Amino acid sequence: MVEIMHALLVAFTAIILNLISNAVTRLLTDVGRARRIRAEVRAFRKELKQAMLAKDKAKVERLRKKEKLMMKEEMKVSTQRIKPMLLFWIPFIIIYYLLAMSLPYGYNTIVAMSPIPIIPVSLSPLILVQEIGLIWWYLISSLAFSGIITKLLGTSLD
Repeated sequence: MVEIMHALLVAFTAIILNLISNAVTRLLTDVGRARRIRAEVRAFRKELKQAMLAKDKAKVERLRKKEKLMMKEEMKVSTQRIKPMLLFWIPFIIIYYLLAMSLPYGYNTIVAMSPIPIIPVSLSPLILVQEIGLIWWYLISSLAFSGIITKLLGTSLD
């Protein structure tokens, strides 16, 4: 029962941090502009690839001149999306540290059990265990809910 409570606490923390991060991203970035630029860059790269495959040197040369502008725009979007992450990096680490300290064995607390051995004990992928500790459970929980949350809050660029 205690493991279930710890697993739920860690998962709930991961969900809350994802919600905060995506809400701030939504507030600090122009998601519509980012989507538009990403689509333009994707179309540009596809056109450049097709021109290179067709060996159309004139078109490739023309597109190469436009390439720097496209890369610059893409860099602006990437920088804009990184700002919220940098803003919350330290507070999220502090929250994670407080979470670990609230559990009985800190970072070594086993919070879940897997029906199959999936988590490597060390750097060797050959030794697997069924016990899922705090760090691994947090990562699994965060990854499991991040896609859903980005879609719900509209911060996905796809």
